[in-house]
Amino acid sequence: MRTLVHGRFPTRATAGLRPSASRLLAVLSLSFLLTGLLAAPAWAADYSAQPRANWLPNGRVLAIAHTGDRVVIAGEFTTLRHSATGETVGRQRVALLDAASGDLIRTWSPAVNGAVQVLAVGNGRVYLGGDFTTVAGQTRTRLAAVDLATGNVVGGWTPAANSTVRGLAVIGDTLYAGGAFTQVAGQNRTRLAAVDLGSGALRAWNPGANNTIMAMAAAPDGGSVIVGGQFRTLGGATRLFLGSVGLNGTVTGWAPPPSCDLPSNQCWVLDLAADADNVYAAIAGVGGRLAAYRLSNGSRRWERTADGDVESVAVRGSYVYAAGHFCPDFSGFQRCDFVAVDAGTGAVDTDFAPTANGQVFALHAGPDALRAGGGYGQLNGVSRPNYTEFPLLPASGDVTLVPAGSSWRYLDDGSDQGTAWRAAGFDDSGWPQGAAQFGFGDGDERQQVAPGRITYYFRTSFGVAATFGQVTMSVIRDDGAVVYLNGTEIWRDNLPTGTITAASRAVSTISGAAESQWTDVPLSPGQLQQGQNTITVEIHQDRPDSSDISFDLRLRAR
Repeated sequence: MRTLVHGRFPTRATAGLRPSASRLLAVLSLSFLLTGLLAAPAWAADYSAQPRANWLPNGRVLAIAHTGDRVVIAGEFTTLRHSATGETVGRQRVALLDAASGDLIRTWSPAVNGAVQVLAVGNGRVYLGGDFTTVAGQTRTRLAAVDLATGNVVGGWTPAANSTVRGLAVIGDTLYAGGAFTQVAGQNRTRLAAVDLGSGALRAWNPGANNTIMAMAAAPDGGSVIVGGQFRTLGGATRLFLGSVGLNGTVTGWAPPPSCDLPSNQCWVLDLAADADNVYAAIAGVGGRLAAYRLSNGSRRWERTADGDVESVAVRGSYVYAAGHFCPDFSGFQRCDFVAVDAGTGAVDTDFAPTANGQVFALHAGPDALRAGGGYGQLNGVSRPNYTEFPLLPASGDVTLVPAGSSWRYLDDGSDQGTAWRAAGFDDSGWPQGAAQFGFGDGDERQQVAPGRITYYFRTSFGVAATFGQVTMSVIRDDGAVVYLNGTEIWRDNLPTGTITAASRAVSTISGAAESQWTDVPLSPGQLQQGQNTITVEIHQDRPDSSDISFDLRLRAR
């Protein structure tokens, strides 16, 4: 099992400084109006922006790890105070929590005498990297292994580093480490090293980098280590701040372009996360950035700019979560230190917008909560220093108004229905009825429709008995579509502007994977009416001899 781990640290002389809000006000007033196309659909972030009660450290949290039913937090703190009860207990720079309840595991307390910058988990242990020299009173120089069950320091595991360790990644039976060091276990290792997960014995892996490694992540296929930092060469090859190294120690051909390359205030990579398709980088530099790079070839998929460094990043499903010390602007949206974006497009989520009054150095996007650590005193204007848990939004709050595969009335006889068919009160009892997906020619349809038509008509109704804050429609269409809600057009795609008739042809052919791809469309909750609602859809071909057609629609609310 691979566990994603995130930990970060202050790196820049300007850390914590924010641009004046007054200087940005005029720009933001315009940019908030212009960036609607970069906004994610309303059906978006998985986590609530309101934190749950938890233990609050008295110093900065720089790293978070989650494995099974346990969460490890680490950094510079020496006590924890419970946000609800006020109880205070001592914990020297590392603590273990129950993932479900948030309770402190009171029997687990390996005191560390210096900052813990990064964590990794594997082999029933938590691995610590940082600036310390002792753990539980035993000599452990910037690297240590602690038993997750007992809190005991692992005996004999002593690969000392001669300077700060800032990145860790576990692949198989090996722990990969990066940082500012030049020696590990008494042997030359220039900012990158690998040790045996079980024994701590130094591996031969020795690519080297010409400047500090700040972040590491295991490639999803387990075949390489992705590294980010301040370096300009990696294993002797030019790599500006981001690259990857194979398990044999050879630098791979993966060479993403830097966000900037300036004499000062450079675009260093401060944190990394990866999924099956992309690597996501939290970036410093002029303004700070969040970027996605394709794993396949290193090309940049998207990039978003902030008004301060992005210092931590995590990914879960279709959303990327980032944090840092930006405020008040992230890509034209008013955000202070936290943001969620669409993993595929970088579009900013319109609802997830918690605020902190300091820096956020660590994020972990877990199956139960988004956990954040940093050096802040307030969250959402309330005293809640240095560590936060944003709970997963409950599934019970999600309502499917029109499921995929629903039953629809449809008409495929080639007739011209004019406009009356769009109205909620239209009598469609004479139309055939079937279950989506509708179509022909692709082999994935449940209900076959007749070929050789330009226009096909569909109608269904659903009830609304609650008020929602978010509504998202998702559509499969081949080729063009117009959707009406209660007689009013709410979406048009791949069709010309102006009046649409039965003879109107789609602008272009939809082919390949796009024929079965869901397109998400955010709707205003105010477009729904209490009680009965009717959705009507017309699908248009680009030509009457088209080889196929596809249609399905779902509607979800929260």
